[in-house]
Amino acid sequence: MTSPRRARWAPALSLITIALVTSGCATGPAAPQARPFATLAPMDPPPVGEVPRLTRVDDRRLPVESYLLTGEQFRTYDAAQDVLTARCVRGFGLEYARPPGSGAAPETQTTHRYDPVDPADVAANGYHSPDPAAGRKPAGAPTVDPDVRTVLGNGLAPDGRTAPGLATEFHGKALPAGGCIADAQRQLIAKGGTGRDADVAVALNFEGFERSKADPRVLAAFQAWSACMKERGYDYPTPGDALKDARWGATPTATAEEIATATADVDCKARANVVGVWFTVEAAYEDELIRRHQEELTTVKVGNEAMTALARSVLAAGG
Repeated sequence: MTSPRRARWAPALSLITIALVTSGCATGPAAPQARPFATLAPMDPPPVGEVPRLTRVDDRRLPVESYLLTGEQFRTYDAAQDVLTARCVRGFGLEYARPPGSGAAPETQTTHRYDPVDPADVAANGYHSPDPAAGRKPAGAPTVDPDVRTVLGNGLAPDGRTAPGLATEFHGKALPAGGCIADAQRQLIAKGGTGRDADVAVALNFEGFERSKADPRVLAAFQAWSACMKERGYDYPTPGDALKDARWGATPTATAEEIATATADVDCKARANVVGVWFTVEAAYEDELIRRHQEELTTVKVGNEAMTALARSVLAAGG
């Protein structure tokens, strides 16, 4: 349930992505495209226990988060990759440092999953992002010296291979395959992990959310929410319809009408316990999906932990 101004899952920016953007090279590893809900195989609604009354869940974790990289793991990986890349570049008589302000860690999976939920937020921002920079065009990427760009290379593709046609030497000295970025990545994933969220965990994260939106218990909560909204003069079948109302994207900041609608939205979510029902049902779907993919997900978790341990050892050794 997203709008152009509120992102449900913030992407993680690894050094590979940042370096390639700043150097004008090809893109680095990316998450797989999510499957449309219509293509998902039928699944019986999983049982749930007692449903708590919740108005927000940013302090809770969904089951899938055990198999996704945490913000701390992303930060550790990025910092270690930065150290290794800079060390490699120095070996060619050059200097490189990650551009300031890059490498932001992702938020938790629940931070904006059922937005909006915060009365103070919507009173000020409506359905707009509270981040004033969220709707701005990104500033031009910093210029990277051509020699440094050559040495950095393109890094590893999602399948672990390097792009063809890259420089293989610099001033007579052989370059690592794919450049210094790829070399840093290979070192960090040597014992497992990939430097990004595993495809199976990303797909499960999406699938649980999509299935929960069509679950009868969540739909009943949506109906109660819709009835509450109608009492206040708003006609939306689901919270997603209110969030995606095209009128909200027509202005750079929230209008009085938008704020009033979002305020009613948050209040009706609380009255209908939308967040409590939705979170509980989605967690139940994830538990079942994890059970079906447990062997693969266990391998993912072991790999993520091995990669993080390697990254910590790099940081402990310093540059």
